[in-house]
Parts: sequence; structure tokens; C-alpha cells
Amino acid sequence: MLGKLMKYEWKATWKLLVPLNLFIVLMTILAYCTVQMSFFDSNSNLVIMTGIIVMMTYLLSMFVVAVGSVIYLIYRFYTSVYGDEGYLLHTLPVDKHHIIVAKALTSMAWVLMNAVLVYFSFFFLLSTQAQFMEAMTEGFEFYVDVVNGYNDKIGVFGIVMTFVASFFALGARILKISACISLGQLASNHKILSAFGFYYAIYFVQKMFSILYYLILELGMRAANYSYSGYIFTTSWEFTLISSLVYCVIFYILTWYVMDRKLNLD
Repeated sequence: MLGKLMKYEWKATWKLLVPLNLFIVLMTILAYCTVQMSFFDSNSNLVIMTGIIVMMTYLLSMFVVAVGSVIYLIYRFYTSVYGDEGYLLHTLPVDKHHIIVAKALTSMAWVLMNAVLVYFSFFFLLSTQAQFMEAMTEGFEFYVDVVNGYNDKIGVFGIVMTFVASFFALGARILKISACISLGQLASNHKILSAFGFYYAIYFVQKMFSILYYLILELGMRAANYSYSGYIFTTSWEFTLISSLVYCVIFYILTWYVMDRKLNLD
């Protein structure tokens, strides 16, 4: 059933999100041609202005597509679960857990796809500039030297775990939005406004928790005569992974509780 729900969710979202991502590809090609054809070295003001417009449109499209995709996924969750489509969805013989997981995984797939496409677009375009890539390489080598200076054990495992932690952090963010939307449904009026209120309240609590964690860590490192600034490189992914897993569980339970026990589509 989970596979069928994800397939249905994919079909419901691809008609808008695929064209948006293809637009990134189109703008990348136009920007690449603009750079390769040396528009900015032309003696014609019209040609230079055209190049500027193309590059500004390229940068703007990256932002619009990334933000627009997230907004659409949020809108899709709200309308399909608590909007008009929710009447049909909740009459199906489907477990609420499957609904939450299917929507979360589909949203994560779209966000990851969009992020990878944007990153590859930037790197593809910037790879045409040899000086820039040389500076990027030198900067990366410097970062590796600094990190290795703090901890000689940083290697493939640390990199892999950083990606794993980032994956769960993305899942926590998506589940937080679904939890806030769900909690907003508990309000008698102004449900969307209530969802925003829950989001900022949870955001504040998360920030306070992070500050408290790093404060305790710093005090512990000072008491043990360790350098906190160096130790943080070895603990950042650990804290991200553990906190993200905890947040995923909390936000998942909140979403399920409202959807299963407090559902109100009025």
C-alpha cells in the first residue's frame, strides 16, 4: 500500500515539479552559452545588456524554482490531507502511518532532486571559469588541511555520516512542517495562521535546545581541558544525526496523533 500511495503522490506532483526542474536545465544552457560566447566582452551595449538579463534570470530561476517547489509541496500536503481531497483520502482503507511516510518520502525525493540539480547547474556553469575553479580547489584543500589539523581521524566515514545526518535533517524539516500544519487544524479558526504560530514556537524551542547543547559541550570541554573549537568538527554530524532522529520521531507522532485521533476537516 505504501508503494501505491507514493506512486499516486508522484503522479500528482510531477506535472508541475518536472517542468520547473526542466526550466533550470534550460536556463543553465542559456547561461552557459552566454558565458561561452563572451557576451560581456562585446563592444555592443545591447549584447552586454542581454547577457546581464540572461544571467540575472538564471540566478532568479534557481531561487524561484527551489522556493516554489517547497511551497507547492507544503500546499499539496495541506490540500490533500486537510483540504477538499482529504475527504477522499481519509475514507480509503489506508493506515495513517502509510500516508505520512508516503508524503514525507515523496517530498524528500523532490527536494533532493531539486537541490542536486541546482548544485550541478552551478558547478557546470562555474567549471567554464578556470580561475574560479582553481580558487575553489585551493579553498577546499585549505578547509581539509584545517579540519585534519584538528582531528587526524576525519575521513570517508565522517563524510558518509555527514550525508546521512543531512538526510535525516531534511526528513525532520519536512515532518516538522507536516506536524505544524496538523497542529494548526486543532484551532477552531485561523488554522493556517495557527500552523505558522506552531512553526515559529517549535523553531524557537529547537534553537534553545541547540544553544543549551553547545553550551554544555563547551563547559564540558573546558573542564576537561580540551579545545571546544576543534572538537566541534567531530561532533557536529553526531549532534545533527541524533537530534534529527529525535525530531523525526516527535514530529511524526504529532502528525499521526492529529491525523488519526483529532481529525477535523470542517
